[in-house]
Amino acid sequence: MFFIVNGAPSNVIPLLRESIGILMQRTPPSLESSLPQCYQRVQQLQGVYSLHDPHFWTLCTDVYIGTLKLFVAPDADAKWILSQTHNIFTQAGIRQLYVQIEFAAM
Repeated sequence: MFFIVNGAPSNVIPLLRESIGILMQRTPPSLESSLPQCYQRVQQLQGVYSLHDPHFWTLCTDVYIGTLKLFVAPDADAKWILSQTHNIFTQAGIRQLYVQIEFAAM
């Protein structure tokens, strides 16, 4: 599909693909290589047992949002883990991150 814009053809297929990805809340291609490293760094934090249900998507162009669940030790410092987790994902370009922390049973 081509349109003529100011006398030059313009291919809209890439725009449609990007728009569909945003509407479907797919993981942005620009994050696919950095997210596994972020998951690994979070799972190495003291007190974190495991990371579950990560979901990252684009709110609008270059604004990324994510959610995830962390299972942590009963005596873990939840505020420190939350702060470190936010720092890790902020470095990867995530603007908003929602983290659910669940303490494991003893």
